Amino acid sequence: MSATPPATTADNRPRPGRDTPAHGAAPGSAASTGPADGPAVDPALMRQVMSSFCTGVAVVTATGDDGEPAGMAVQSFASLSLDPPLVCFAPARTSTSWPRIRAAGRFAVNILAEDQTALSRSFAVSGGDKFAGVAWHPGGNGAPLLDGALAIVECAVESELPGGDHTIAVGRVTALHRPREAGPLLYFRRTYGVYGAHAA
Repeated sequence: MSATPPATTADNRPRPGRDTPAHGAAPGSAASTGPADGPAVDPALMRQVMSSFCTGVAVVTATGDDGEPAGMAVQSFASLSLDPPLVCFAPARTSTSWPRIRAAGRFAVNILAEDQTALSRSFAVSGGDKFAGVAWHPGGNGAPLLDGALAIVECAVESELPGGDHTIAVGRVTALHRPREAGPLLYFRRTYGVYGAHAA
């Protein structure tokens, strides 16, 4: 994988579970676990361990009630069910973008390609105009479809479930698109990269 650093907070830590695609911590911590009623798991260690699971990167978009586009980068996107066709992702309870997307009732999941690191960075921060300079067009459900995405899943909000400091958003698939053939954008241990078969 060829890699570049992700968006970080002011103290140079990733912002896991807000509007950023991030899990991670410096390597080298020893594992520590205990009984269910014992000490809590160290959050930094949990981020470190979970960051060892390589993921793709997606941008969830919607058109808000005010007619303006909203979007957030996620790592947690997954296929949930084929019958009925459902997908899910897990925004943080502190996310400022998810409430706007949820209120719209419809959204699109834009799965990013290997050459879209800059686009991921744009949507991985909280606040500001994330769509500035971003090429997109409205999908069948009105949600922004990002130009150059590897694949796109249009959805209607199906349900929302509690998930600790996150919430689990479930979407019912209403349309599917594969606009291009390319390698995926990947995220592993706080760095972006590309699939080996597509790496330069």
